[in-house]
Amino acid sequence: MFFQKEKNDNYSTPVSYLKVIEPFVPKQYTINDPFFFNGLVKENWRQVGREIIHEDKDFFTSTHDGDIFVSNPPFSNLKEIFIKLFELEKPFILLMPIQKIAQLKIQSVIKGRDLQVIVSPIYQGFINDKGEQTRCSSQYFTFVCWKMNLERDLMFI
Repeated sequence: MFFQKEKNDNYSTPVSYLKVIEPFVPKQYTINDPFFFNGLVKENWRQVGREIIHEDKDFFTSTHDGDIFVSNPPFSNLKEIFIKLFELEKPFILLMPIQKIAQLKIQSVIKGRDLQVIVSPIYQGFINDKGEQTRCSSQYFTFVCWKMNLERDLMFI
């Protein structure tokens, strides 16, 4: 029998990642982080000086207020998340492992979409469901952006 890894998408985003991306979100935009987990990210955004919409509801079946989606989404269903975000036609910034954009199933959805990428200068873990900081991941993270009109398509900070 093969070892089967347990899927766990329940991690909060540390404030350090939010501090990196916040300057790229226009001040007049209302941020919506539609992936709830434990709600901690709303307080983390407050520490960065931004109020956000962050409600405990199903992303795929609910309506969404706000001008832009900024989130660390669950990675197990990124393909479906991209499809839904493109349908909603609002700008977005998603924090994800950089190798995810190379997966064929993800490429089939994002190819030709004029995405922009901000490579994160941070290499640290996330916050688990017990509120504990995890060890550094074995992967590097990037912010995948759409409709952000950034200065360049590939940015290193």
